[in-house]
Amino acid sequence: MSIVKVYNVIGIMSGTSMDGIDCSYIKTDGVNFVSIINENSYKYSQNYRNKLKKIIKYLNNIKSLKEKQHIKKFENIVTNKFIQVINKFIKDYKIKHSSIDYIGISGQTVLHDPKHKKTIQLGSCKKIQKKLQIKIVGNFRKNDIKNGGQGAPIGAFYHQYILNNYSSKSAIINLGGIANICYCYKKKLIAFDLGPANVLIDDLMHHFYKKNYDKNGNKALKGKLDKKLIDFYKKDIFFKLNYPKSLDREYFKKYFNQLKKLKSNNAIHTASMMTIVCIDLGLKLIKKKINELIITGGGRKNLFLINVLKKQFKNKGINIVLIDNLNFNGDLLEAQAFAYLAVRCVRKLPLSLPTTTGVKKPTLGGILYK
Repeated sequence: MSIVKVYNVIGIMSGTSMDGIDCSYIKTDGVNFVSIINENSYKYSQNYRNKLKKIIKYLNNIKSLKEKQHIKKFENIVTNKFIQVINKFIKDYKIKHSSIDYIGISGQTVLHDPKHKKTIQLGSCKKIQKKLQIKIVGNFRKNDIKNGGQGAPIGAFYHQYILNNYSSKSAIINLGGIANICYCYKKKLIAFDLGPANVLIDDLMHHFYKKNYDKNGNKALKGKLDKKLIDFYKKDIFFKLNYPKSLDREYFKKYFNQLKKLKSNNAIHTASMMTIVCIDLGLKLIKKKINELIITGGGRKNLFLINVLKKQFKNKGINIVLIDNLNFNGDLLEAQAFAYLAVRCVRKLPLSLPTTTGVKKPTLGGILYK
């Protein structure tokens, strides 16, 4: 009987919320074993967040891929930030370079266009590897798209690991900038994007209050629902698509201009209810009995969202549980996932399936830089 090797890996994640870089140092075999050693989040300055927003706006306004060749001028901004944060994390926790087998990096997503099979993550793994002199695993989406997938959501195998060790009738919902779901049924792994989670709420908070998020959902709690706008939103073509499906953080921006015409708290309340609606519509696509929704991501701290979810799904016999109650840090789950995926890449294990990203068959992913 062969013994499966366990690796020491740092996972790095900067999500669609663009609030910072998450770092998680774990031991894992990429399948059945995960042990968390150290982890932390490093928040972005408002100045850096604004830079990222400008980059995203710029790239989403460019029509042809040829013109997007000048994304290279943005690459160094993100690459240098990753190097700075990784060095700080290693120093903060006194991690010896020699003890790190790999660093798994999800670059900063600045464009995701599943319809045209295009996705852009900034952050040069090659330059990071050269600077740190540690093996890097990155570019997790490239092979998926090459094989007919959408490139997202890409972390489903890690969510499956958690579900397999917890409950067969539960699903994990990640409330980042975009909401996504992962569910296992008789060894069938299903994952897809649901709709906006924090992206509209955060942008409205910045527009009205120059704040990055609605703390505890306090503004939403004071607002009222714009039923006409919610009814219009429910008819969006995205919700009619079957899974697998994925989203760019800009897709639902078309509602932002309508939301900002409302009174501030009404806009934030309505945007928050858009998150609830997209979860409800997504669950209807699965058509299986789910007893529990495990909530992770920054949105789990929004008490308004969580309380509405608990109230709404209690009537459907679905319990709402925070991932933190399972001894996982909900702020760092995705960083853990990219450490886990890095080992799957090295071990030549699939990262995506027809039911998670739409690839034609189970597909390997990631590129090793050494």
